Amino acid sequence: MGVAAFTVRPAVPMGHVTGVPYVAALAVARELGARLRWPHEVVDASGESLAQVRGRAGYDDEGMFVTCEIAPAGEKDLDAAALEAAARAGVDAWVADVAAGRAVAGPLAPVLGDYFDVLLGMGEGTEVLRGGRVIGRGTLAGVDVWGRATVRLEDGAQELEIAPEQARLRWL
Repeated sequence: MGVAAFTVRPAVPMGHVTGVPYVAALAVARELGARLRWPHEVVDASGESLAQVRGRAGYDDEGMFVTCEIAPAGEKDLDAAALEAAARAGVDAWVADVAAGRAVAGPLAPVLGDYFDVLLGMGEGTEVLRGGRVIGRGTLAGVDVWGRATVRLEDGAQELEIAPEQARLRWL
């Protein structure tokens, strides 16, 4: 499989489009019977990467859009059409939840429980990387309704709250 790329035009508030890659990754994980690593990496039960889901939002003459890519890890042979269909269905269901008012607290509110159910890494050691440099070490303590990860630093007294665009996590 090559990279599966598709565009969705979710009818959600602009601030909620950040939820699209999370819900697409969750749908892909369900389709594969797999797990997730924060923020949008689909992994097997042992944490080996299966695919990475990326999203890029934009605005054109038709309105707001998000281009999603599902990129397989290494030489993984995944059914691109099935994963795209699953991701689209996941986004559509999430859009319906947002329209029904279940995302008032934040874009991931309707799916956060499901996200946690398949998330690997809670309580595990991690390094927080920014610009390729380690800026903190600790354990993954949570993910909020906006998709930000909370890492409790080794000293136990401080926490870092990070969004995917600010830093990435590397598992120890």
